[in-house]
Amino acid sequence: MTGKNHVLSLGCGLLTLAAAQAAMAQQTSSVTTVEDRDTILVTGQREAGISLETPSTAGTRLGLTALETPASVAVLSGDMIRDFGYQTVADATSRAPGISAVPFPGTGNNALSTRGFYGVNSITQTYDGMQLYNAGGVITFPFDPWNVERIEILYGPASVLYGAGAIGGAVNVVSKKPDPEHSRMQAQLSYGSWNTTRAAFDVTGPVSDRLSYRLNASYNQSDGWMDRGRSRSFAASAALRFQATDTLAISLVDDYGDIRPSTYEGTPLVNGRIDERLRRQNYNVADARIRFEENRARINVEWSPSENFTFRNDAYMIHQYREYFENYTYTYLPATGALPERVRQSQYRDIVAWQHQYGDHGFATIDSRIGGAENSLAVGFDVNHNRYNRHDNGTYTGSTTVPALDFDPGVYAQAPGATYRRPQYIATVDQIGFFAQDRLKLGEQLSLVAGVRWDRYRMKRRSQPASANDPAPNSINGAGWNAGIVYNPLPTISLYAQYATANDPVTSLASISASQILFDLSPGRQYEAGAKGSHLGGRIEWTLAAYKIVKKDLLVPVLGNLSQSEQVGRQSSRGVEASLTVTPLPGWSLVANGTVLDSRFDDFFATVGGVRTSLKGNRPQFVPEKTANVRTSLDVTPTVQLRAEWQYVGKRYTDNTNLYVLPAYDVTAVGARWLVTPALKLDFRVDNLFDEIYAVSSYAGNGTQQILGAPRSYTGTLSMVF
Repeated sequence: MTGKNHVLSLGCGLLTLAAAQAAMAQQTSSVTTVEDRDTILVTGQREAGISLETPSTAGTRLGLTALETPASVAVLSGDMIRDFGYQTVADATSRAPGISAVPFPGTGNNALSTRGFYGVNSITQTYDGMQLYNAGGVITFPFDPWNVERIEILYGPASVLYGAGAIGGAVNVVSKKPDPEHSRMQAQLSYGSWNTTRAAFDVTGPVSDRLSYRLNASYNQSDGWMDRGRSRSFAASAALRFQATDTLAISLVDDYGDIRPSTYEGTPLVNGRIDERLRRQNYNVADARIRFEENRARINVEWSPSENFTFRNDAYMIHQYREYFENYTYTYLPATGALPERVRQSQYRDIVAWQHQYGDHGFATIDSRIGGAENSLAVGFDVNHNRYNRHDNGTYTGSTTVPALDFDPGVYAQAPGATYRRPQYIATVDQIGFFAQDRLKLGEQLSLVAGVRWDRYRMKRRSQPASANDPAPNSINGAGWNAGIVYNPLPTISLYAQYATANDPVTSLASISASQILFDLSPGRQYEAGAKGSHLGGRIEWTLAAYKIVKKDLLVPVLGNLSQSEQVGRQSSRGVEASLTVTPLPGWSLVANGTVLDSRFDDFFATVGGVRTSLKGNRPQFVPEKTANVRTSLDVTPTVQLRAEWQYVGKRYTDNTNLYVLPAYDVTAVGARWLVTPALKLDFRVDNLFDEIYAVSSYAGNGTQQILGAPRSYTGTLSMVF
């Protein structure tokens, strides 16, 4: 037995012994001893928000539970996310079944992969149901999970809810809302490895019988685990809810974030492998900077004039600023003659972009009876205008070299013929969409759920200054639908099947290139069947799903004219996902999930070395065929909790040619918490317990460098409630 496996076995043994002690105590340890306050130590019950019997918006606008939804859905509670110390939304989301994170600064460290598809053009990410038109595949908000109430995930085609760009699934982050009944304040302070510090607070409560509020903010900073790895971020949210009448509520919400991540862009490989000597080196220029800033303001209206009718509407505006000033590609050069081993720095970029989106999203739900059967109907609309203004330095291809060790990284201006940003183009997208969903309940055991959607997108791109070669505006239509059946042999067991369609854009609509603006959406379809169950009052819950997705009309180079593309490619994926949540004993929770899939190109060509090459049978980039997560928490005593988790991500490729491999990896984390008083707790966490050296991502098609995961780290946290 290896040392690593021995430690894991020993840890499991200790948890089992402690479980026996908890069972003898016969206490649930759900410590809520102070009325009207949030529980500090969430223990002794299944993970809050995970229950299959809890209504959610993950799969429909009808408020169905997971057992009632003919699709795979998952919900991660904000309490669990904070308890296990996940620092980003992407990090937390990757603990759901079948989802892996692909973090690198070029996409805001927030890209995901699931069901054989990768990126925000195939996996929609929304915040309180609001969809940001991503430009260049970049999504950064929300910046911090401190304000997250829960994360809801719908697997497979989600175009009925969100329009184009959701063939792999959709991730919706639900924020904390004002509490109109109870006043409370939470605060958190933490300190960890590499001078990593965090301060956060959250305060909510009623102002009067009809007015309530919520304010929260968080600040993070770190020196980083690599050289010159400093980062910092600030996020704040304010919400005011006015209960105008018993049936009408109006909320004003403003969310702001400013993040300046580490400028570490990866570690160059030596003979195709990670060299531990280079692990903590940062080869970006000394004056590099990356910044993402965003503000989202909205007004929400909820009107329920009767028990059978509800109308909800969100009008919003989103403003975003992005900046990259750096070089981000590094190639190791071995020692030759009198020259020591060196690293070539290339891909210098100076980019600033502004994005502004204005939109309105509304829907009504109507409950009625049809021929004696219960029926729920939701009808809604989406209207959006998006403007993207980009300045950059074009296609500069110069490079510099530095020693591999003990080097001066230089500054941007030292690059031969360094170029700087200038106005490039302005792109606009106007969207109008309509959707409807319906659920017909045929008795106590059988129900039918279906949905349909239609969208129209009008895109325009104009060079700065305007050019006679600018493409003409183009409009494209997208339509999608789904239909499913749910059979409940028992009230807590669900068997389902579904057929769904979706559409993906060939690239980000908000920043579409002049050569791609005339292309249509790429259609896809999915067949899915599965089962779900909840037993012993929710102490055991499980899900199982099998699916097949086919996507057509991928862009491929035209034979005989490689500078042009046509939409004739096809890819598919098929797989199985499973999850299990168990509370074996009071105070002991265990969650496990995993997926196995086969994803490949069925008919696809790419330009490789100037030649049109078939990639049939290849796996799409950044798609692992196997993932798994296991986490557990145990109340050793009513005031002491132990936690452990293990994550596995299988082998991936950084490009569609499958030439460059990201090896499989697994990481382990452990933690302990002491509830000093009902209002004060201390937490200690160790991430990457065995100090694994592993790669989490790489820039697409880059075989010379990999972005590494953090080494072993330690974090202590103090949490308080008032």
